[in-house]
Amino acid sequence: MKNSLLLTGIFALAMGFTAQADDRTKEFDEKHKACLEQIAEDAEMAYEEAMIWRGDGGGRRARHCEAMALFALGHKQEAAHRLDQLGGMVGQLSPKMRKNYYLEAANFWLMSEETMKAYESATAGLAIDAEDVGLRIARARVYALLDRYKDAETDLSTALGFEPTHADALRYRADARHKLGKLDAAKIDIDRAMEQGMTVETALIRGNIVEALRVRNESKAGAGPVLHEPAESAAAYPNAPEKAPTLSGHEFLSVPPTEDAVTIGDASRDLIVPEFSDADE
Repeated sequence: MKNSLLLTGIFALAMGFTAQADDRTKEFDEKHKACLEQIAEDAEMAYEEAMIWRGDGGGRRARHCEAMALFALGHKQEAAHRLDQLGGMVGQLSPKMRKNYYLEAANFWLMSEETMKAYESATAGLAIDAEDVGLRIARARVYALLDRYKDAETDLSTALGFEPTHADALRYRADARHKLGKLDAAKIDIDRAMEQGMTVETALIRGNIVEALRVRNESKAGAGPVLHEPAESAAAYPNAPEKAPTLSGHEFLSVPPTEDAVTIGDASRDLIVPEFSDADE
């Protein structure tokens, strides 16, 4: 009887701790979301409040809000660096959180024209989840910026193997195939991207492909120059692999949205950042 009462008391105590943890997680999630939303109104104030929150035990949520506020204030490289640090918190954060932080870091490094660092962030994220489409796209953009369109095509084809109708992946692969001289395949990709919705980038790439096809057809009839496949060079990027790894840049450097995202920003620039709900360790 005494043991039974003891076990009942322990169980009740454990349930109480679980409820407190759930309440704390909900509170932190709400505060994190509010912090991100404040960036659109006053990024400097959001940054200052995030620093205070971190000092009060805000954990990775506070650090994430700090990074996003820094980005909005124009400190893209520092923001990317801090996101890389969050991505590297092995054993403290879930793999899903870490890969999303690496994805944000890769995109911010791309915006900063830091291709090597963008490559490293994207590759680190892919080591966590080889099937993450956003990370595949990010690394493909790095390859495209280095004129390594074959490697870009490989990563994008892998991404489309996971999500065949992903508009960004289709658009980027269409552009890569255009650069490789694969005009018919490029036209198929860009038409499929347009089926997912028209964007300025899609229209521009489609126009370039249609014009290239026109010139090619005229050249076949003897009325224009013959198009040659562009040469690729990896000399500018010695630390990247010559071939895209099997697990697995671009002129249009938009930040692709991530799953469960909330949008922050102003009329001229929006950020799309993941919203996490796991409890802090």
